[in-house]
Amino acid sequence: MLASLNHVDLRFGPQEVLKDVTWAIQEGECWGVIGRNGAGKSTVFKLLLGQLEADSGTVVRPTKERGIRMGHYAQDLVPETEGSVLEEALAAFGDVERLQHEMRELEHRMGEAGDDLDEVMDRYQKVTEAFEHLDGFSIRARAESILQSLGFTSADFERPVETLSGGQKSRVMLAKAILQGQDLLLLDEPTNHLDLPSLRWLESFIQDTDATVAVISHDRYFLDKIATEILELELGRSRVYDGNYSEFMEKKEQELELLERHYEQQQAYIKNQEEYIRRNIAGQNTKQARGRRTHLAKLDRIQKPLRDRRKVKFSFPETQRSGDVALVLENASVGWDGKALYAPLEQLQIKRGQKMGIVGLNGTGKSTLLKAISEEIPFITGQARLGSQVKLGYFDQHHRNLDPRNTVFQQIHGVNPQAMKQDVLGFLAKFQFRGDEVDKPVTALSGGERARLSIATLIRQGVNLLLLDEPTNHMDIPSMEAMEDTILSFTGAAIVVTHDRYLLGRVADSLLRVHEGRAEFREGGYEDHQAWVDLDLGAEDEAGSKEPEPLPKKVASPQAKPASAAKPPSPPAKPAAVDKDKQRAIKRFEKQVAEAEAKVSDLEAKLAILQKDMATMDPADWQAFSTKLDEQKALEADLAYAMSDWEAAQGALEEAQR
Repeated sequence: MLASLNHVDLRFGPQEVLKDVTWAIQEGECWGVIGRNGAGKSTVFKLLLGQLEADSGTVVRPTKERGIRMGHYAQDLVPETEGSVLEEALAAFGDVERLQHEMRELEHRMGEAGDDLDEVMDRYQKVTEAFEHLDGFSIRARAESILQSLGFTSADFERPVETLSGGQKSRVMLAKAILQGQDLLLLDEPTNHLDLPSLRWLESFIQDTDATVAVISHDRYFLDKIATEILELELGRSRVYDGNYSEFMEKKEQELELLERHYEQQQAYIKNQEEYIRRNIAGQNTKQARGRRTHLAKLDRIQKPLRDRRKVKFSFPETQRSGDVALVLENASVGWDGKALYAPLEQLQIKRGQKMGIVGLNGTGKSTLLKAISEEIPFITGQARLGSQVKLGYFDQHHRNLDPRNTVFQQIHGVNPQAMKQDVLGFLAKFQFRGDEVDKPVTALSGGERARLSIATLIRQGVNLLLLDEPTNHMDIPSMEAMEDTILSFTGAAIVVTHDRYLLGRVADSLLRVHEGRAEFREGGYEDHQAWVDLDLGAEDEAGSKEPEPLPKKVASPQAKPASAAKPPSPPAKPAAVDKDKQRAIKRFEKQVAEAEAKVSDLEAKLAILQKDMATMDPADWQAFSTKLDEQKALEADLAYAMSDWEAAQGALEEAQR
């Protein structure tokens, strides 16, 4: 075990941040750490790093003293040197430089062949072993390879760190963490400053590395690619799940359905007991009625579960139905200072109900096109023509349609002051504003809340063509899902500029790619045109696409080379990468099968003991029997999940062994 939290509690003053959090990080795992903003994700990392101390519970930290080489990345890290990009990336390897210097000195002393030769050679062997353990022979080459994969050129290596932009500094710190984390990597939102080529490389690296990885991320597509386990933090509590993000969502939905059934059963039980108390509190059975009332007062009530809002179905019908064609672009190009960013788009029609995603690298003109359509700036050539009965709404990243003087309720009520209060509250509930949240001032809202209120205002105004510029930026996952629900539920047309691949895959039914001075349209979503969208393959077409090369694990030591040879023998053929991947997959699935079998056996044993106890209980003791019945239902549900996990792991193992 590399690190763990065991029943950890943590408070910041009166605020309880973590409650009984338990998490164990084993070798070979890749964890996705998820939760709402403020749920405690970064706090968990800080506990493991020793930056915070738990109020109770135990923390096993991944320290150097335990022989663990750990790398940590967070967006607020600052460079520790004033040197170049490469020097900053290598700054953590002072031990490597010291050992290398000692090796040179020892080599010089061995050449002198003094009386202490045996002692010097013994020391040289120890220093060399330590140097190899730290990957001293390959560290510089690894650093350069990682930096290039994260978007730096060879010329950038000598640039002073202080001259870099904020995003570039973040990428240097990420490279540094990857270099350090040869056993364990703790990455807090590592994808925020990466373009798609770098992001694809990071996915490939994490899939291929021997290091254990834990990643805090809101990028659900990224989590689907890399995660083998999920840690969810919700209301300060932890829950672990096997599988990637999509598998977590399926299990979470099953848990929610089970919790709803238990809630409904308890509510029925409470209703029956209250009815009995009402009928008998003043009669002959008053003693029993009082006993039941005492029992109800002590009953641990199940909170009504909030249905996963991704599954909530609602719609926003057009206030005024538009014609079949919502927008036409004719010979349209955009740019600045009279210079077009891409060749004119000859003819493009957006139909009512269509959801088109606009994709491309930064600076290619995606947001500029939205501004031109909304008439904030002129087109360089051509025009945009709205269809019949079309009312356009523009969602920008600064949410300029919100009045900072308003509360949430006032913002929506002000669109139609004649609307009834209950109508406004019902409308706001669709955007996750409930209870006291409707009285929050606009100035007190988080970025995700402002985004939800901004699009709610547009829809309330009756627009039937939405232009959305990066609508999920700076959102946590629940807010992203709420935004996706909103776009899908909107019956008008929508044009969405985004880098969020999960949003593209769920929402877009057509795509406009802006790339290398051209704007090209295709029907179909992200999964249909993934390589075409990702833009990192240059002139290669989708059929000939291939993943970026993973970072080499280790460069052979120069000492391992033969001293002399007229013609070095050909090295033995390396096993194909697919064989290595297959072996790693088999090992992982074997571990999952063994863990699942152990869990099934444990639950079956517990269930057998419980059923034996119930068989000998006094049926008249209805309170105790009801408690045991609830335990039985919970165990049966856990056993069903465990059996499902075992079957999935066994099937995956059999597939991997073919």
